Amino acid sequence: MRAALRRTVAVGALTVAMAAGCNPHPFLIPAPNLRGITIPLPPPSFADEVLVTMDLSGTAPESEDSPGTRAFLYEKGTDRGYFVFVDDGAFTFSDVIVDIDDNCLETWLVDGDGDESTSAQYRVQLREGVEACESLSCSEQDEVGACLCLEPWTVGC
Repeated sequence: MRAALRRTVAVGALTVAMAAGCNPHPFLIPAPNLRGITIPLPPPSFADEVLVTMDLSGTAPESEDSPGTRAFLYEKGTDRGYFVFVDDGAFTFSDVIVDIDDNCLETWLVDGDGDESTSAQYRVQLREGVEACESLSCSEQDEVGACLCLEPWTVGC
């Protein structure tokens, strides 16, 4: 009798664990994607600058394009945070200050219900030359042929 009761309790606990494991977790919402840099007034040369002000645009996954969804950006090098509302799946962070030599951009979404997505990390990297700057994730070239490009950091910052 006790063995049958233990088996019933074990099966019941396993059923509860399996049911809890199937519930969607808010952190499984995909992270936003930063796709490009715009430099409002480029300096004569990016290589001569340490801090650069830029606009960063991105997209939210289709599942996260709901009313009230906000995109967040935290730049670890300058210790500054930004947020904007997502509109038709797109967003732009304006006037983001980035240290070219030491930067890490972390971005994530929070939907209208308060559920938070996973985060994605990027770095802004200085490149030179037409081939290096032709990517859509790069800014326009400055007077000496340098540009700033977004690169995903897969291991985090």
